[in-house]
Amino acid sequence: MITLKKIRSLKPRVQLRKAADVFHEANIEEMEEEYLESVLEIILSSDLVSEESGEKLRSFFKKGRGVGYEDIYYNVLAILGDSPSDWDKRNEEGEIDWSKRQVLGHSLFLDHLRSPYNVGAIFRNAEAFCVDRIILAPGTASPDHHRAERTSRGTVNAIGWREGELDSIEAETVVFALETGGTDIRDFQFPESGVCIIGSEETGITKEARERAESSGGIVTIPQFGAKGSINVASAAAILLYKWMEACKR
Repeated sequence: MITLKKIRSLKPRVQLRKAADVFHEANIEEMEEEYLESVLEIILSSDLVSEESGEKLRSFFKKGRGVGYEDIYYNVLAILGDSPSDWDKRNEEGEIDWSKRQVLGHSLFLDHLRSPYNVGAIFRNAEAFCVDRIILAPGTASPDHHRAERTSRGTVNAIGWREGELDSIEAETVVFALETGGTDIRDFQFPESGVCIIGSEETGITKEARERAESSGGIVTIPQFGAKGSINVASAAAILLYKWMEACKR
């Protein structure tokens, strides 16, 4: 449990986040009410908390453990303009600690993906499932696009990426592709390291990409059992990346 002295020593924004975390933790394990009252006063004394917000937080505190403490947690995060990501690993400054992520020898080649939303979502999936780097074919939406950045939830800053043609990938690298008409993902032999090609939302991978994959690691396919003929490319990438990670971490 963080001490009051430590909370008071922090910078304003970090101080509020740490104080909010206390109330989140107080829902999991019981804490002394006197301690929690002192933490609440630290929050209320912050210049970042308006009088109106302060009154709301006081009313939440009166509700006690459960919904009241959680309301304090979420409302303080809202004051900071943060989204509540309880699962994020953060450092002492309250920033996401990217050094905590595990990395395998897994890379992606995004083959002319046009949607910034899908690019951002793929970065987020890639960060979760141990991808080391991402190569973007010219014409792929930039991770710097505001929609990609927003959807990635900051993960465009965690994974090394560059623009490059398919032939920039070393000849000895195992290259395979996620596409229809290939080996069922349940039977596919994933390489320990290599590059997976993810194709365009509308047209799939290019002819050159298919040829490169077929001459190297092959084509992997996700079987589907619904009436629709396809799923969103970012969703497909998430399934692929999890199965690849699972195959290499056994």
